[in-house]
Amino acid sequence: MKSYPAIARANGHPARHRKPIHDQLNRSTLRDLATSLKKQWKRYRKGLKRCQDRFSEEAVHESRVETRRLLSLLELLKPFLRRGQFNKAQAALKQHLDTFDDLRDIQVQLLAIDKIRRILPVADSFHYYLVNREERYARETRAHIKLIKTRRLAKYIASCREEIKKWRSDFPVEKVNAMLLASVDGAFAKTLHLHRNIRANDTETIHRTRVAFKKVRYMIEILSDYLPLADDKLLVAMHRYQTMMGDIQDAEVILRTFDKFLLKKSVDLPAARRFRRELLRRRQWLVRVYLDAADQLLEFWRLETTPDRNGPPPAMLDGKTQALAASPRPEGISKPKLQRG
Repeated sequence: MKSYPAIARANGHPARHRKPIHDQLNRSTLRDLATSLKKQWKRYRKGLKRCQDRFSEEAVHESRVETRRLLSLLELLKPFLRRGQFNKAQAALKQHLDTFDDLRDIQVQLLAIDKIRRILPVADSFHYYLVNREERYARETRAHIKLIKTRRLAKYIASCREEIKKWRSDFPVEKVNAMLLASVDGAFAKTLHLHRNIRANDTETIHRTRVAFKKVRYMIEILSDYLPLADDKLLVAMHRYQTMMGDIQDAEVILRTFDKFLLKKSVDLPAARRFRRELLRRRQWLVRVYLDAADQLLEFWRLETTPDRNGPPPAMLDGKTQALAASPRPEGISKPKLQRG
């Protein structure tokens, strides 16, 4: 089995030589994370209140980000929390995120279609359809977000903080730090498994990898003050890696929405077919860009026990997909700039 440095060099990336990760956490890490939980809870509540009082695209984005950060911090601290305690807090935060899903999807689609319709006027009617849906989803989301209450969640968070306090006083630092890093290891191992099973002709496999990777990214960001190798360069590279997968999911959602649009509206069918082929070509190009950089994942974290990576490449292209993906970059799309190493 190839070593981690050998795999990194084979993929054209410089290997990161790391000392044992356990040695990089200090004795106050759990105490600091408990403080971070208190601060993140305040940021979550502030973002939610702003969204409830002054609903806007910016406020929605802020609330989503703070919710995800609180959820990721709880994921990192999960080994120290009672299962029921964690599950209830997780369910409440996920319900909050679900409130924004439809509106967020439409806003992303509008941004993408606005660029395309400058090149393909046939997109105008689809753009108008999306604008109407955005107005409807904005009204619904504004109403739903006002119904979110935090009193019960506040009790869950307070209970979590008390549980962490017991661990700090009753267990050795070495055990605590090992458990923290095991949280990241577990999330990264799941991401690696999904990464190995990516198929270019099945964008759902890329989406599942992205969802798992997002947890890893937030966990490493949370621990970045204690891990010297989790520097700004690495964090930026992880964000770009996640964005590549997100662009593919956004393109997939646009295709599905356009198909629904065709069922509901009377359109010029030849023009609609041309437009759909263009959407498909753009999605396949984004898939190709991601697949070219997919193994950059191996640079972001190193498990203490490296999984077996022998076997066929994780993302095999069939002939049709390869031909579509190899086409020139579509107008209106900028190739992501990857930060290597």
